[in-house]
Amino acid sequence: MGAGPRRGRRLLPRAGRLWRALNIRFDNFRIWYKITYRRGRVLATEGDRWRTLDAPEFFEDPGRFYRGDGGVPRVTSRTVGRLAGSEVIRFSFATLHPMKFPETNVAVGRFYRLRAAPRAPVVLVSHGWAHKTIRMIEHLYVRPFLRAGFSVLIVAHPLHFERTPPGAYSGELVVSADLVLTVESFRQGVIDMLGAAAWLRSLGHDRIGLFGYSLGAYLAGIMTAVRDDWSFVVLGGAGDSPVSPILDTPLGRNIREDLRACGMLDRAIVSRAWRVISPAAFRPRVPKDRILLIAGRYDRIMLPTSVRRLRRAWGGPRLEWLDRGHYALLATNGGLMARAIPFMRGACS
Repeated sequence: MGAGPRRGRRLLPRAGRLWRALNIRFDNFRIWYKITYRRGRVLATEGDRWRTLDAPEFFEDPGRFYRGDGGVPRVTSRTVGRLAGSEVIRFSFATLHPMKFPETNVAVGRFYRLRAAPRAPVVLVSHGWAHKTIRMIEHLYVRPFLRAGFSVLIVAHPLHFERTPPGAYSGELVVSADLVLTVESFRQGVIDMLGAAAWLRSLGHDRIGLFGYSLGAYLAGIMTAVRDDWSFVVLGGAGDSPVSPILDTPLGRNIREDLRACGMLDRAIVSRAWRVISPAAFRPRVPKDRILLIAGRYDRIMLPTSVRRLRRAWGGPRLEWLDRGHYALLATNGGLMARAIPFMRGACS
């Protein structure tokens, strides 16, 4: 479903090939930059705990692993400014799933509440990997959602922004050759977003939907298996499992080197350890007509084959293909947001 943007359908074959090549080059350049200049620290899997991460009960009821009991955290909040007609509220709470890094154990975020419509539907944005600041997220996603009549909630993912340990860059430690740390990072992220949504519901906001892109799409996808009361779920650049971008694309080159060094570069091992953070391992509790997948035909990070596996595993929700690579899908006009906002409005009407 979805043949791509209108402009793309009018392109001549030669121009279409050029457009495809430009998207692929853009993805390849961004990947080269990340693996060359953001090498990060070398991590390794230690011990056998990774063997316990695929316990059957986690898949029978993912709420056991991700604490989907609806518990409301004790939130501290204060107004810190205004943005595009919204009151910006900064909030924080002690994470419900502590990790070994104390900096990441305080969940922090922002709630952009429309001043003219304080009970407007809320978009819970599950952001991508390794953003340096929140300003880019505000520019690309928050402002358009506010203009479209939605309030917006963002929780900083574990090990990102002010949750980053000293000596690391934002997001560096989230996905690594430490298979267990990767799972714990995803787990903390999902649990913290569930907690923030529970806080919103306790304040009377009963229409909350999920919007996740790239790394954040994995976390948002898992959340669809934990609760059934999301008003909508929109995932951009999402695949079936983080195994694919790490083992099947140039983006994972450095992590593959680290996995090889600690004797864990084996698809069966990585797939087993990371199954519990793979959206395709679960069936969503949200009805299919409230789910939209948006993907790029030329994506070199979330490969089309991975997208198709996710759709099959989820029973065939709506899937829109655009003539874009990963980064052009997420960050250009006519891409992800042009398809997401109309769908979200329809789901809330």
